[in-house]
Amino acid sequence: MGWPVGMHETVRHVNTVSMGGETPRDALDARPVLDLRQLFGIAWRYHRAIIASVFGAVLLGLVATFLMTPRYTAFGTIQVDQEEQRILDSQEQAPAANFQESERFLKTTVDVLRSRQMAERVGRELDLFEGDAFFELMRASAPNPELANYEQARNEAIVKLIHDNLQVSLANDSRVVTIGFTSPDPEFSARFVNNFITNFLRYNIERRLDKSVYARDFLSEQLEEARQRLQRAERAANDYARNSGVVRLPSGSADGSESTLTAVDLGRYNEALTNARNARIAAQSRWEQVRDAPALAIPEVAGNQALQSLYGERAKLAAKLEQELATKQANHPTVVPIRQELSEYDRQIERLTSGVRESIRDNFLTAQNRENELIRRVSGLVRENQRERDDSVQLNTLLREVETSRQLYDGLLQRFREMSAEANITANNVQQIDVAEPPVKPSSPRLLLNLALALLGGMGLAAAYIFFREQIDDRIRSPGELQDRLGVKLLGITPVPKDGATPEEAMQDPKSPLSEAFYSIRTALQFADAGGLPGKLLVTSSQKEEGKSLTAYGIACAIGDLGKSVVLVDCDLRRPTVHKKAGVENGRGMVELLTGEATLDEALKSGTGHQVSVLPAGSIATNPGDLLASDRFAALLDDLEARFDIVILDAPPVLGLADAVILSALPQAKTMMLADAQGATRGRLRGAIERLRAGGADILGVVFSRYDLSKSRFANDGYSYGGYAYYEYEA
Repeated sequence: MGWPVGMHETVRHVNTVSMGGETPRDALDARPVLDLRQLFGIAWRYHRAIIASVFGAVLLGLVATFLMTPRYTAFGTIQVDQEEQRILDSQEQAPAANFQESERFLKTTVDVLRSRQMAERVGRELDLFEGDAFFELMRASAPNPELANYEQARNEAIVKLIHDNLQVSLANDSRVVTIGFTSPDPEFSARFVNNFITNFLRYNIERRLDKSVYARDFLSEQLEEARQRLQRAERAANDYARNSGVVRLPSGSADGSESTLTAVDLGRYNEALTNARNARIAAQSRWEQVRDAPALAIPEVAGNQALQSLYGERAKLAAKLEQELATKQANHPTVVPIRQELSEYDRQIERLTSGVRESIRDNFLTAQNRENELIRRVSGLVRENQRERDDSVQLNTLLREVETSRQLYDGLLQRFREMSAEANITANNVQQIDVAEPPVKPSSPRLLLNLALALLGGMGLAAAYIFFREQIDDRIRSPGELQDRLGVKLLGITPVPKDGATPEEAMQDPKSPLSEAFYSIRTALQFADAGGLPGKLLVTSSQKEEGKSLTAYGIACAIGDLGKSVVLVDCDLRRPTVHKKAGVENGRGMVELLTGEATLDEALKSGTGHQVSVLPAGSIATNPGDLLASDRFAALLDDLEARFDIVILDAPPVLGLADAVILSALPQAKTMMLADAQGATRGRLRGAIERLRAGGADILGVVFSRYDLSKSRFANDGYSYGGYAYYEYEA
């Protein structure tokens, strides 16, 4: 096995990449959610079940198709218009509806066509409810005549049979409705469709006539009620007006409102009061101006001719008095008469001036008295008008009731006259387009459709079977599941030897896939930890017979080819097998070494090449766990580490034993797990890993052992492992 190291390294690197070694997280995240290769791998694994399921379903569909009774479907079409033709101008025509309303109308028509009433109408006209002939025609079973409600059950069964075979479809963006019926008799199918359409046309007319008659009768009742209501309203308004004394006068106003006598008087007196108030204000203002003013400052005094004459005569007499007093004394006999006459003029002027003032004051008092009188009259009319307004509230309500009743009565009377003219004149908004003809070819069974459905059913059944099996199957079938489902690093794969060779024989050939696998695992171990190859490597598995001893020996040989000194220690003291793989004797071994019956030099054995030394287990120990946990074993490992570059420990399985957990907790020890491709399960492997981690183990990764490379092409994961075997050396 001493071939060039460079060639080893080149091939090992290729194998490390192709076998997965350490897959970056980004590469895992980059895989598509729907992996066609993975799906194909699953399908290939269950291809026999898929073929059997599909073949059985297709065969069953073929047999069922030939056993089915031929059925014929006849079709007829009708056109449904939302607006019927107007015959009279007085007929109402629905306004143009929007798209949603039109669609709702057409769907309502389709629902009417599918209604129970239509099925019963056609059934009665075709005598389908008489006897069991319809059941015989449709190849259906009739209800048991012994049932208590046999007639009702039979009618229900006939209606259901009609509905099950009736087809009503409305094309998109169209007012044409297609009506079809399926039966074993083509003549009956066509006759049923034509009768169905005729019944619907007649039903549509009858429904409209019934609606018109009902509306006319309803309007007649409403018209009589409106007439009586109008009479009662007018009588109540007249009685209230008579009792309250409110007299309404027609008004010429634009709004046509009415007024009362009190309101008219109040308006007139209010206008007179306004005029009287203005006159009083003017008279009062005049009186206040002349009351304390000098006589000559009063315009009436200044304009009075008598007063002007008296002022002129007095002025002359006053001048004469001044002349006399110039030469005579005031009590002179000629002066005294002049002075007396002058006093008389003053009294006359004063009397006339006072008369003018009193006249202005009397005008003011008269205007004031008139204003007060009008105020009293207006106040009385206001109170009377307010009383009439209070009384008019109820009267207005009664009058509005009269007007409303009159308008309602006039509208109902007009509508009743129009409907009376439209009676028995009804247009149909449904027209028959195509008459149903007896079909020539059967509509069912359809061979190709049935086979396609059977094919889909078989595939669905196979998919359900595969899904169920995949859910309950816990086995690890491919290397990718170790990383995807268990979250552990994949260090490599050991394949099953070709051509029936044993693993020991395959390891003799350095060009064999098994030898290449161990070199690939060695390379993965070099990069699994920042410190390179571990000083102590523990090799274990979840259960027995997963190839851990062979793997441990193969890795030891691969590392020894690098020129490093390696010792392989068989720590499986219950079922030792390392000595068989290495081809050494198992006379004295680790048990004797730990019990003091042999020295290290006596126990160590040299392997067949590869610079690998072997420390076999020796005799079977009765207390393996105590020996592995002893201080002597720890001291032995220290001695081995001092002598060798790498110490590889072949440990017992993890589950059921404590030995592997004890060994994995050793200082600076790295652990490598094995998963057998022939029988490893996720549950057991996960339990083993959790147990090791709970004991403080530093797990580098997992090796997928005894993997059949011929199945890797269709592996159930997103990795490609077929590249392991593609590289061949030249002969």
